[in-house]
Amino acid sequence: MIEIVRERSIPTSSRRVWDVVSDARRLPDWYARAQRVEVLSGEGLGRRQRVISQWHGRPSEIDQVVTVFQPERELEWRHEAELLDGQPAPRFSAETLVSIRLSPEGQELTHVTLVSRQRPADAEKEAVMRGNSEQLGLSLEASLERLEAVVRAG
Repeated sequence: MIEIVRERSIPTSSRRVWDVVSDARRLPDWYARAQRVEVLSGEGLGRRQRVISQWHGRPSEIDQVVTVFQPERELEWRHEAELLDGQPAPRFSAETLVSIRLSPEGQELTHVTLVSRQRPADAEKEAVMRGNSEQLGLSLEASLERLEAVVRAG
């Protein structure tokens, strides 16, 4: 399992952070890997969503399902299908999970932890994925910066 973790304390309540991160339509506002999002079905636990973006300059679509939905505490989604250039993407990861964990540190401070966990499909794919880990870490850091800016702006 490859796990990439980035953390940041944001000077606002966990409620305000949750209101942003739990709303799929707000993902493009803060999540660096989302240019556009479509809610395919449901809300909360079990919600299905499609994240549309670019991967190395190529059109990318990732279908996700929300697997953890604990208000003001944790949101997690699992990748179900990935397209690159409109075709099934090469299968590097047997499983990909992304979680957002919120820990109140007082009434107006929230510690936010972004975690990406990937189980490589095989040893060869693991080497490639580890090579992309730095880029993914930078993306998570940018997401936290953007999240802070969004919640500060109200």
